[in-house]
Amino acid sequence: MRKFVFVGMVLLATGLGAFCLAEEKEKNVIPIGSQRQLFLDDQWLIASMENVQLLVHQPVRKELSDCRNRPWEGAGSKFHTILYDPVEKLYRMYYVGSPGDQITPWHPKNMSVCYLESKDGIHWPYRPLHLVEWGGSKENNIIATYCMSFTPFIDENPRALPKERFKAVSNSLDHQMKVWTSEDGIRWVAKNDGKPVFIPGSPNALDSQDAVFWSIKEKKYVVYYRVRDPRGFRSVERAVSNDFLNWTKETRIEIPEENVPRTNLGEFYTNQIQPYYRAPQIYIGFPARYNDRGKTESFKLLPEQEERAIRMKVNPRFATVTSDSIYFASRDGINFRPSNDVFLAPGLRTKYNWSYGDNYIGYGIVETQSPEEDEGRELSIYATESSFTGYDVRCRRYALRIDGFASLHAKTQPGLVVLKPLTFVGKELSLNIATSGFGCAYVEICDLEGKPIPGFAKADCDIIYGDSLDRRVSWRGSKDVSSLSEKPIVLKFYLCEADLYSLVFE
Repeated sequence: MRKFVFVGMVLLATGLGAFCLAEEKEKNVIPIGSQRQLFLDDQWLIASMENVQLLVHQPVRKELSDCRNRPWEGAGSKFHTILYDPVEKLYRMYYVGSPGDQITPWHPKNMSVCYLESKDGIHWPYRPLHLVEWGGSKENNIIATYCMSFTPFIDENPRALPKERFKAVSNSLDHQMKVWTSEDGIRWVAKNDGKPVFIPGSPNALDSQDAVFWSIKEKKYVVYYRVRDPRGFRSVERAVSNDFLNWTKETRIEIPEENVPRTNLGEFYTNQIQPYYRAPQIYIGFPARYNDRGKTESFKLLPEQEERAIRMKVNPRFATVTSDSIYFASRDGINFRPSNDVFLAPGLRTKYNWSYGDNYIGYGIVETQSPEEDEGRELSIYATESSFTGYDVRCRRYALRIDGFASLHAKTQPGLVVLKPLTFVGKELSLNIATSGFGCAYVEICDLEGKPIPGFAKADCDIIYGDSLDRRVSWRGSKDVSSLSEKPIVLKFYLCEADLYSLVFE
């Protein structure tokens, strides 16, 4: 009798253990619904990788968008924002003009907000707006004055008034934030009678470009702004608002300890945090890194030595600092993981890109039609060059594959990527994927034990090769995965000479 009781207890314990293990696995399942997933870091969705790496892709240098050599612009012109207006079918560019040359200190009283627009995001013709007087004339493209930073956005809040479809935040080096609204994106009204609506109180707060948007995910307005952390290094805080007038300071963003900037290397000068338009649950930013190694032997070999010698007499850091940009991404708006490589590097050139203020990526990612034949749609970002080297600043367009910030990259030796358990909602699996002519990919759908689900094994998957932003996966000719919708699964990707950029269940 005792033997049967013992056996029964063992079976019960085994059953309870299996139940608890299954329950624990269920708890760790990530619900992705029908949201697009990008592979921006190796922490969120990836369980393991074999012969595969997370590869950061650098944008391709394209044509010059604008040379800011008009009298009200100058060597300190900076902090641009690019928006695509789907209503007017226009691309809109905003930036700060700061007249003067490479040795003239800038002052907020001399700064103004300037505006350009484009039909294609590539050609940006200048036209005077005749709105604001500067130097005794309105023959300019100025829309506001006395702003060190001005960041507009198109408000996607369903409760937004039509006359306030455009909103913006500004600062003027007084560590206070003001807010603006506009109906047409050109004529702006300062809200709260032009008085500040937010004063963070943090050291050196609001002394760079602020990033602001309506968060579809959080259902509130969010602003990210620069501060100094307790060690005195440049960092980023955030604040939120329900009505765009009353703001609550929240917290400083967090990044892994190994990525924390130290001394004057890699400090975040700007942040440019924004929801990625194809996956608004993901916040992606393009912080410009401030790097000052002083007057080293390598410094003496950098381009534009004559200009650096002039700046060295006025402000040494303007001569010794170099700047580049990375990306970082977050799913909760607070914890950000930086890219494991530079995103926009100065490059092998003899001028324009190795000075303080160069390679600052503007706020805004827009989709444009490539001017190259048969290249289709692409992402466009815009960055500064030739900062503080003369009397003007240049703005250049860079192009990137859609979703193409990073990929799961496999070389000739076949690789395997296993994702963490997830649930989805949808009928078909769509991949943004590219292979070589030799390369290929297969997708296997497994249960929580890692065993292939009948009909969705690697052997059932139709071979994938080619280059597509929307490649629908099929198994023995069928793309239908609706039978697995909302059920916990594990995805496995078998890759050879392939790049997987994103996935979504349609």
